[in-house]
Amino acid sequence: MFIRLNLSILISIFLAINTLHVVNCQSPDSILYLINHGQIKDDLKKFNLLCRLASNSVDYDTIIKYSDQAISLAEKLNINPSQAYVYKGFGCLNSGKLAAALECFMKAAKYYEADKNRIGLAATYTYITEAYVQQENFNNAKYYLKNAVAIFREEEDTIKLASALHNLGYTNYSMGQYDTALVLFTETGKIYQKMGNLTEYAFCLGNSGLVYSRQSQYQKAEEYLLRAIEILNNQGDERAVTQFMIEYAAILQHKGKINDGIATAKSGFYKAKKNNYLEFQRDGAYRLSKLYQISARYDSAFFYQTLYLNANDSIKSFKNIQKMADLRTEFEVARKQSEVEVLEKNKLIQLIVIIGLGLILLLALGIILLYYYSLKRSKRMTAVLDERRILLEKQSLELKEQREVLRQQKEEIISSINYAKYIQSSILPQEEQLESLLGEHFVLYKPKDIVSGDFYWISNIENKTVLAAADCTGHGVPGAFMSMLGMALLNEIVNKEYITHPGVILRHLRKEVIHSLQQKGERGEQKDGMDIALCTLDPENMKLQFAGANNPLYLIRKANLPEVGLLRCESGGDDRLYEIKGDLMPIGINDKMANFTFHEIDIFKGDTFYLFSDGFPDQFDSRNIKKFGYRKFREQLLKNNSKSIAESKIILEKVLSEWMGENSQIDDIMVIGFRIR
Repeated sequence: MFIRLNLSILISIFLAINTLHVVNCQSPDSILYLINHGQIKDDLKKFNLLCRLASNSVDYDTIIKYSDQAISLAEKLNINPSQAYVYKGFGCLNSGKLAAALECFMKAAKYYEADKNRIGLAATYTYITEAYVQQENFNNAKYYLKNAVAIFREEEDTIKLASALHNLGYTNYSMGQYDTALVLFTETGKIYQKMGNLTEYAFCLGNSGLVYSRQSQYQKAEEYLLRAIEILNNQGDERAVTQFMIEYAAILQHKGKINDGIATAKSGFYKAKKNNYLEFQRDGAYRLSKLYQISARYDSAFFYQTLYLNANDSIKSFKNIQKMADLRTEFEVARKQSEVEVLEKNKLIQLIVIIGLGLILLLALGIILLYYYSLKRSKRMTAVLDERRILLEKQSLELKEQREVLRQQKEEIISSINYAKYIQSSILPQEEQLESLLGEHFVLYKPKDIVSGDFYWISNIENKTVLAAADCTGHGVPGAFMSMLGMALLNEIVNKEYITHPGVILRHLRKEVIHSLQQKGERGEQKDGMDIALCTLDPENMKLQFAGANNPLYLIRKANLPEVGLLRCESGGDDRLYEIKGDLMPIGINDKMANFTFHEIDIFKGDTFYLFSDGFPDQFDSRNIKKFGYRKFREQLLKNNSKSIAESKIILEKVLSEWMGENSQIDDIMVIGFRIR
């Protein structure tokens, strides 16, 4: 994490290079009025006014809008659009559209190079550096920044050289070269303080604080960061204040001040959200997830971890990285091609002169000249081939570096999902609670991915045990989100409202899911939700109540006991398997929205109940041809009934493994069984 030049400073440097011919003292509103009412007849003046509107705007979408209009007008007038491309690049850069920003800056650099405007070219190199820095591609950033520093030195431009050197300090810091970065920040800070430039001086203080933080000198880091935040607050620079506050929260975390750290990080996160600073939203969410994890507030940790993942995916998408790499290659190749074309043009003029002289000389001299030309052409082709070989080697190295970046990103994502699994596992009922409320039982729980869309839930209210097994829409991260919502809503309905009636619980759950997902029942709307089997066990009165949404309840009992529901399977002995069906409607918006059917049955010692999702019956065999099926599933449960509940689980796992073979799991799998004591 490191501070970058804000938009106003970049534009001030740029305005020093490009003078706009506009009427003095015109406000942006008056300029906009003149353009919108067709009072500007001169297209060149209109172009300059559009550029001025872009430079004076603070809204990034507005900057992009006026810059695009100026670019279109420049193409019509056949004039240099470089300054419009730079303004558009600023807008894209500060709104997180890094690939688009880089494309604009590359185009501007081409125009400056063609016009031999070295100061403009060097300034644009610093903007290209900023795009690569935000993408954390520090090698490319350093390459362009060194080119900018070299030009500013040759042109003896002290102010811009100081700015470029400061940015070089950022890059060294980001690459872990802390001592070099600290020297550069200290030196440039003295220069800016002497110049009276408080904003840039504050950046140097803040960045020195970041360096001390990385060196674990937290007291010094806190001192420098607080001084920087105070100055930048007075200067009204919200972007810089936002970033430094998030970094200050990390220092408070290291010092053990967790609550202060959470308050500071929250302030920074919501400033970033208010101003649409995407990368700081990512950094703030990451810091809050870590602070909440330390304070054992796992729901909040999971929430901010999810926000971090979403923001990180937006910034570090593969397409952005690939496009930015392609843009740099395109720019470098175009520049080399331009040099080759100039060389070819000069050679052509030389050739014409040689041919003209050859007409006067003897035929022998003409043959000698022809041989000389052929030899030279052969050498030139060899040189071009060498150039292309070097370019290909360079591109190959860059591709290897990009593959390494992608590998690291994948590891970060897997690490985040594993942490999400830890949070989900901590919210699911623990074995001690299940043993206390159910007695002899087992839970066969096998997520398809790291996290699961299936979940089970249990609670005891007024000596009654409420048990649920649910299958949410989807699996993996989307299914896990829905499972978290389901568990949270069941806690509200059962534990806070003291409702134990299964049909009423499912009716309340359906209402809250529809409300939470803002489902309207409109045509084409995604019908997310869950299938669930829910029962309430009353051991004192030996009763069990049940209601289901698309999912049934299986009961295995002796043949001499009363029949319940639909007889589905008989063994060779005296055991029978009965199915108590759930209603054919889900928890969520549906064409049918009736009340859920309530079932109440008498229970006897030795009765065995099973709740499950469709994952086990739907699993394909090793040849990926045939599903396990519900009939085979019921037969296996009935066959296992003579065993203990613990042995039944082991047998089910073994049967499933043999059935799947080397085939992959296609869905989350969950089976819960318990026996009445």
